[in-house]
Amino acid sequence: MKTFLALVLTALVALTIVPAASAKISDDQIKSAGALALTTELLDKMDKAAKAVRADEAARTEMAGVKETERDAVIAAINSKCPKTAAHLKEAGITADQLMDGMSAMLACVMDESGDLAKSDNETAKANAEFVKQNKERCDTVGGAVMAMGMAPETNDSAKKP
Repeated sequence: MKTFLALVLTALVALTIVPAASAKISDDQIKSAGALALTTELLDKMDKAAKAVRADEAARTEMAGVKETERDAVIAAINSKCPKTAAHLKEAGITADQLMDGMSAMLACVMDESGDLAKSDNETAKANAEFVKQNKERCDTVGGAVMAMGMAPETNDSAKKP
């Protein structure tokens, strides 16, 4: 959990402080927002994978053990050190790359309080900003579920219960 949350928090800090300091949307935020097209199908896959991992104590333990914080290293760790998690992703029809890119795109769009992504030259980022705006509640729910994937199991944990 700590590493996955650290990665997410690092992205949030980078996406909020840098644009706020420059009063202009950053290239990194545009790149993250346009990492891949957000769709309801992608959200469904992300949600299915997150729920499966949260329901599997061994998979959650794997994710909690990921210490890497850089995007590519996290993806490599999921693929090589987290076989149960990787199996849940595969079963949900999503790759670790797609999961990370989808999460990054949602975060970048959510953090765009000024609405600058809608004016971007990056057509995918622009479309994603509109998608997140139109599907904010669902994006918040799925994003929270994905972030919770990295939380280590605790005694009397209710995550496994439907």
